Amino acid sequence: MVSCCALIQPSLSWADAGDVFNLSAGVSVLSDDNLFRLPSSADPKSETITTTTVGLNLDKSIGLQRVLANVKMIDYRYSRNDYLDFLAFNYDAKWLWAAGTRWTGEFAFQRSQLPNDYANDRTLGRRNVQTYQLNRFEANYWFHSSWAALAGVLRTSLDNQVPTGVDGDYEADGYNFGLRYLGASGNSLTARAIHLEGSYSKRPFDSFFQFDNGFTQDNYQLDLSWRVSGLSQIRGRIEYLDREYQHFSQRDYSGVAANLQYAYAISGKTTLTLAYIRALEAYQQLTTSYYVLDDVALSAQWLATNKITVNGLLGYGRQDYRGAIIPLPAGVPQREDNTARLAVDVAYQAARWLQFKAGVTLQKRNSNYDIYEYRDRTAFVSATLQY
Repeated sequence: MVSCCALIQPSLSWADAGDVFNLSAGVSVLSDDNLFRLPSSADPKSETITTTTVGLNLDKSIGLQRVLANVKMIDYRYSRNDYLDFLAFNYDAKWLWAAGTRWTGEFAFQRSQLPNDYANDRTLGRRNVQTYQLNRFEANYWFHSSWAALAGVLRTSLDNQVPTGVDGDYEADGYNFGLRYLGASGNSLTARAIHLEGSYSKRPFDSFFQFDNGFTQDNYQLDLSWRVSGLSQIRGRIEYLDREYQHFSQRDYSGVAANLQYAYAISGKTTLTLAYIRALEAYQQLTTSYYVLDDVALSAQWLATNKITVNGLLGYGRQDYRGAIIPLPAGVPQREDNTARLAVDVAYQAARWLQFKAGVTLQKRNSNYDIYEYRDRTAFVSATLQY
């Protein structure tokens, strides 16, 4: 939502790709004229959010082994709604291991904490920090210079301070296996099947609202990163997912999901990227079990000078809510939301170790349920220090 920015005095050294350790620190100020994403009739409230970030990056190679880590402490401070203040601790760490030339793989540990998303979660008047964790191990056996068989295990969890209708707190364990191709040109394809067994850790079993205590989920994925030409590349994921609940099949859902990007370099200074996301997400109420999101966005990056970069984005998304467990009254449709957004930001690289940035984002959501409509404008200024 906001950028990291500078907070301490610059060092005599600066961030360098060859350093084992890189430090960052920052502060950002964001103005939001509709923090709770309310319709105009509900008297939207504005807010100013100050975010202070301190981070550490590690990149160390020892022989065939490589360790990567990105650790951040993010302090969120709200000027009017200080009950929302919190300190987030996030990390993304990997050990890229290798045993000879045939065996490679990784241990990965990820944790992220995010504040309320009021667009879909209306837990107004309460702080609801969401914590997501993913730990996994994967091994590749390279039976050919370009082909490998892969297998692994994973554990994931989601924790909310306040129960939500998006998805209850859960813990899930699973395994995956598949096939990977890595060409000499750098193009890659990975086909993977993932099986998860999950349980809801805090939400009580409820036969009336059909809140289950467990689920299974199968994902069949194709990851790709493919250079179409010297100027363009396509990357992302296509998958088919199937979620089934232990007791209430009315809540089950399945379908195709995707997260794809096509990037085209118009020139050495200008790049266009077309992105498409299709997602199926749990959203459990009496009138819905999940929603399908289709979102398309066109973004552009222009290197105006060797110090100034301009970014722009134009996007449109549609959310269709499905899986009602009670009959809707005659003439009452399922909920549908349509969201348009426009964003522009400018970055100024004052020095190798210091960047200033400012931007504005406009959003408008229309819905056939009036209470979910909103308009929102955010603007931010930030600076980032790395050394």
